[in-house]
Amino acid sequence: MLTSKLLTNRMLMASAAIFLTACGTTDFNYGKVKNIVEGSPVRLDAEYVMLTQGELDCGVQNDLWDAPSDSGGHSIARLSQKARDLKFADDVSVGDMSRPYVQIRGDFNLAVIEITSDKDGPEKESKLLEAKVGVPFQHSCFPNPLPLMGVKKGNFRQDVSPLLLFRFNNGWYLDKFVHN
Repeated sequence: MLTSKLLTNRMLMASAAIFLTACGTTDFNYGKVKNIVEGSPVRLDAEYVMLTQGELDCGVQNDLWDAPSDSGGHSIARLSQKARDLKFADDVSVGDMSRPYVQIRGDFNLAVIEITSDKDGPEKESKLLEAKVGVPFQHSCFPNPLPLMGVKKGNFRQDVSPLLLFRFNNGWYLDKFVHN
């Protein structure tokens, strides 16, 4: 009787060990990542989102910013208080990159547009995820999430997707955006 109970306990412990090992860091998947990223607001401080020409024009028509000053190349569209209330943080830049762009600052919900790749992160139980991520704005000028710009060699770029660092501590969580 004691031997049978001891054997049963050992089998239960072995099963639990196998289960816990299987539930460790191997449960990182894109569905879970999307839920984590979109699940709660994320603090963004001095990140940039890209605008289409139509969104830029709509912003002018809706008094979010002035018409861009035409200086033969790079120009600026000055923000209004209405745009600052939406958490746009600095004037819209036009002409120095392929699309107009503007800085944002605050807590934002995010939308995963496309996950490009993932790889092991800098520490044990961390992952780096490259993904096209957008910021939804509650305004008629922005029917789709505005794509975030990525950073490469210390510079914001429109052809680079953001890099997100995930860590595992009793479950995966988004730690921060990484600026390489």
